[in-house]
Amino acid sequence: MMLAACGAAQPPTSAPTLTLIPAPDTPTPTHVPPTATRASLPGPSDIAAPTPAPSALPDLLTSDPVAAELVRLAQRRLSNTLNVPVSALRLVEVKPYRWADTSLGCPVPGQSYARAEIDGYRIVLAAGEQEYLFHTDFDRPFPCDPADEQLPAGE
Repeated sequence: MMLAACGAAQPPTSAPTLTLIPAPDTPTPTHVPPTATRASLPGPSDIAAPTPAPSALPDLLTSDPVAAELVRLAQRRLSNTLNVPVSALRLVEVKPYRWADTSLGCPVPGQSYARAEIDGYRIVLAAGEQEYLFHTDFDRPFPCDPADEQLPAGE
């Protein structure tokens, strides 16, 4: 056992040295010119404003902000339903009404409704030659099947 302790001394090992790896050159970003936008995309005016037909509609929409907002809501709803841009829709008519019950003048057959005088509007929009009818209260437009429509008496 003693012989093992008297063996030849081993030379000291040197500590490893750090080798730096050079980083590759990085390219300097170059300016990329903007690409042209297709002309068929809708602009903000297509979404924000209704497109009334020439008549008394502009007067009502400028003097009645509630009517204007309900027309915009009806246009957005129909645009989403038909999957067409708002600019493809045309406002045919908007007229204030006082509905006689909670059906808003568009009762579903077989349902009963509470009697109440509710102020709102009748809005007609067109997509191409097809017309779409909405009845509203002061909060939101509801699609109305023309076959179910009941306008208040005397209107």
